[in-house]
Amino acid sequence: MTTGFFIGLAAIFVFDTILGGVLGWMARSPSYAHYRIHTGRNPIAEKKRTMAIILNYTTPQLMYGGFLYFLGNHILYTGLPSIATLFGETIGVIMLYDFMYYFFHRAMHWPSGMKLIHGVHHRIRYATAEASTYLHPAEGIGGTALFLLAIVIVGPISGTSFLIDFFMFSAINIYVHSNFVFPHPAFRLLNFWTRTHDVHHYYCRNNYSSIFPFWDQMFGTAEDQVVPAKAKKAPAAA
Repeated sequence: MTTGFFIGLAAIFVFDTILGGVLGWMARSPSYAHYRIHTGRNPIAEKKRTMAIILNYTTPQLMYGGFLYFLGNHILYTGLPSIATLFGETIGVIMLYDFMYYFFHRAMHWPSGMKLIHGVHHRIRYATAEASTYLHPAEGIGGTALFLLAIVIVGPISGTSFLIDFFMFSAINIYVHSNFVFPHPAFRLLNFWTRTHDVHHYYCRNNYSSIFPFWDQMFGTAEDQVVPAKAKKAPAAA
């Protein structure tokens, strides 16, 4: 692993922090309210946001650090692969991760999983980028572990492929909770992700995939039902 690799990794962490902060600010700004699927606030998440940020930002970073220290030189290789290899590595890792995450997420919706772990996150009925950090630490650890496991299974992969996959994994997870839908065609894919995850949060079922919708379609858990109009406005904080 080269200096450039670690610079790229640090740049992604900085970008994710800025992305979450900007989307969180936009969610609070009246100027962008008409782009939100739901308006209002999540008072439960806001009361415990500081601790959630500490646990759910630092713990995965420690896991990445341990992974790179113990396995980095064995799983990641230096140098730029061919375009075909780069595409195969990045898509292979992210698809395998999303396949495993589908079953992990679905299992979290079993009664025991909801009671002990995932129910914490579903207290956020109306998602925002900031509120997405409100989840049980075990869930963040599990999702990160699946991502790293996918890299180990597909690997060895290039450091470039790792950075692309990590960027997709982290940035998409932030954005799907943003609750924003923008009318420009360039946002079509992003709008699909936010609408799909919004339906998941509201009904607390189905749409378990994080990135690729065909896992839900394959296993019969896709949900395109629109959230009722009367539920479009989130309750204001007490």
